[in-house]
Amino acid sequence: MEVEKYMIHVGDVLEDPDMCFAHLLEGKEKKETLQEHTKLCQKYWKRMVEQRGLVSIFDNFKNRYLQGISEEGKYLFDVMTVNIVTWHDFGKCNPRFQKDKMKHPWHMDLAPDNAIGSRHSILSAMFYLDYFIERINQLEDKQERTKLKDFAYMYSYVISRHHGNLSDFSEYMNELLGKGNTEIGEKAWEWYQKWKNGETVKLYKHFTGNMENRLEMQTQGQAIGLYAWIRLQFSLLTAADYYATSEFMSGIEVTDFGKFGDIQQLIRQYEDGEVQKKIRNYQREIYPMEPEKLQQVSEINILRTELFSEAEENLKRNKDQSVFYLEAPTGSGKSNTAMNLSFTLMQENSDLRKLFYIYPFNTLVEQNMSILEKTFGNKKEIMSQIAVVNSLVPFKDKKEVEEDRENSKKYQEILLDRQFLNYPFILSTHVMLFRTMFGNAKEDVFGFQQLCHSVIVLDEIQSYKINLWSEMIAFLKEFAELLDIKVIIMSATLPNLEVLTDHKENAVRLLSDCLKYFHHKMFRERVVPKYDLLEEDITLESLAEHVLENKNKKVLIEFIKKASAEEFYRILGERVESVFLMTGDSSIQERKDLIEKIKGLSSVILVATQVIEAGVDIDMDIGFKDISRLDSEEQFMGRINRSGKKDGVVYFFNLDEAKSIYKEDVRGDERVTLMVPEIRTFLETKNFSAFYESDILPVLKKKGEMIDKNNLKEFFSQKVGILNMPEVAEKMKLIDDNTQGIFICFGRKLGDVDSRMLWWEYKELLENTQMNYAEKKVRLHDLRSEMNAFIYQFKNSALVEANEHIGDLYFIENGEEYFDENGVLKRELFSDDTDLFL
Repeated sequence: MEVEKYMIHVGDVLEDPDMCFAHLLEGKEKKETLQEHTKLCQKYWKRMVEQRGLVSIFDNFKNRYLQGISEEGKYLFDVMTVNIVTWHDFGKCNPRFQKDKMKHPWHMDLAPDNAIGSRHSILSAMFYLDYFIERINQLEDKQERTKLKDFAYMYSYVISRHHGNLSDFSEYMNELLGKGNTEIGEKAWEWYQKWKNGETVKLYKHFTGNMENRLEMQTQGQAIGLYAWIRLQFSLLTAADYYATSEFMSGIEVTDFGKFGDIQQLIRQYEDGEVQKKIRNYQREIYPMEPEKLQQVSEINILRTELFSEAEENLKRNKDQSVFYLEAPTGSGKSNTAMNLSFTLMQENSDLRKLFYIYPFNTLVEQNMSILEKTFGNKKEIMSQIAVVNSLVPFKDKKEVEEDRENSKKYQEILLDRQFLNYPFILSTHVMLFRTMFGNAKEDVFGFQQLCHSVIVLDEIQSYKINLWSEMIAFLKEFAELLDIKVIIMSATLPNLEVLTDHKENAVRLLSDCLKYFHHKMFRERVVPKYDLLEEDITLESLAEHVLENKNKKVLIEFIKKASAEEFYRILGERVESVFLMTGDSSIQERKDLIEKIKGLSSVILVATQVIEAGVDIDMDIGFKDISRLDSEEQFMGRINRSGKKDGVVYFFNLDEAKSIYKEDVRGDERVTLMVPEIRTFLETKNFSAFYESDILPVLKKKGEMIDKNNLKEFFSQKVGILNMPEVAEKMKLIDDNTQGIFICFGRKLGDVDSRMLWWEYKELLENTQMNYAEKKVRLHDLRSEMNAFIYQFKNSALVEANEHIGDLYFIENGEEYFDENGVLKRELFSDDTDLFL
């Protein structure tokens, strides 16, 4: 498929495209004609498709979705697809748009009424439909005509939404048919017929009849494939439009869409590291070690290397598959193994151009970025390709060596890169990934095209919202097949998600028998679980007595409620020195500083919440943990005796009810916690697959088959298949937005940063009305990311005496007064017993 030969010249289908305008440069006389803008958009659309290798994705979709269609029909389908971008702004010839937006009175005798006003997107959809329905009607085969008309309406929907969010496709169709809540569709069509000046316009109403029924009858795979395809078209259109507009407005031409240039440079640097050299040497001289000998080794790096090598071997053997599972013990080097697997996939398949490393927590993102910096020696030419994408890190400037460029251009480039994920190697959280895959806001879908030809590593998969596992694995498999994505799913407590699927595409287990690693003494016997305290009616006071018996060691205590952790911290603080607290209140920098302090102490007590379980590089002698989910118990044990050189012990107790925290998570039910002796066996044997398959996954599967809102078949047919984008976005949301509250920024100093200066700068920036939009957007994000270390959330009922506030953000000047000597917030001063954060 040569994109160029399918692209239609605007002058061939629209009269006088040089007589109306698409954009006006504010404060200047410069205007851009519709023809100029369309050409620029076509340039960027073509550039993205060709540079990102999307032609093969297009062909893949046609092969999967247009089976039985004639070559003539497929050709027309390609023309329709390629020219979404051509038609997207034809509606700007609306005389009201020209007069109101472009200061260009033009054909006012053909101006639409107030229902349309200066709108243009819905009018562009009418231009598109009229042109292509007429071409489709020339096909001989009725079924082909029906299939392509369905796509014509879906593509017109993409055009109609390109300046807004993705709405419900059915609502759009009802508006066209005059059945919606507004008359916008009817009025748009009336205007279009007036614009055609008496020509007979082929009406659309008599066709659409059973379209929704046809969409509902799709298979699950077809429904997901179509959903992905429409998101891809929307992503490409909005990106091309945005890039073209940016070039006209600021003179910036985008040529780099964030694919790897020379991936071999990255791989060479990786392989040149000491760890990799030792692994490769071991592979040449020893691997594979005989099973009997392997069980006797006492060097943990040998186990890590064996695991690394087996995973690499199995990956190469199954390189054509799409989904890979890596189930490996805590401390077995999963991060390095995953990095090697990613590079191996990219070496084996030159089409793969992007890497996404996705984690459940920002602390894990931060930790793995530090690992990458060490791995690649902070070399600028490599690190410039790696970006952290979250709310806690400033937007990345890929041109890290400052060039002589105007501020406006610099900030525009930074903003474009962030909005469209124009980085070859991205580290982020599952929230960002799920928004990109499922969010219906325009900004969410901008980066969807970047998923094509990528490797996605999903770490700690068990931390994802359990009620979405069935939907998640179904989407991942179909996305992977259609968009050429390789997915590596890894965890120490990996559920066999294949149980939740129809098994038609068997995922690859990268370790043939992971239990040989889990059962090795270096992993299985490194930490011994103790259940004595589960027999007691434990209180904070009695727990304190047990903990203080070990005060000369490095002790870690985890609670599942922040209020309990804070109260216990106060109790211990009155009896012993070197007691610290880590909760969700602690910023990433505060956690780093605390961990460094603890590393230098021979005896210390750290009280924490679940934030300690993952992403914290800490090695303690003994642990106490309030029981919750079995996954959490294993993650917590991973913080104890990490070096394997001591006798690690974890005492489990039962203080707060887990179900009150994990309300909709079956893993919080008492029947599957350590209160049940049979469940303890799964923890001791590390057989988490058996735990999931016997007690958890069957419950999820049954729930998905129930005739209610959780029914999977209904979700895919009546939400995904009919393109109800808002409902899909709501269903697949990982974090509920119903947590209300206020935010307080405390004036205090952390390290060299004083939040009082940040607050002053923040106010000044907000009040600046002269600054370029891109610069203001970037600087506000970067500043807010710095301020996050000083911002805490409270319930609306909290008693706050603030010096100033902007919106829901309050500022307290003398913030130091609200923290103790260890930097722990005294929440009791606000009469607030919230448990909003862990």
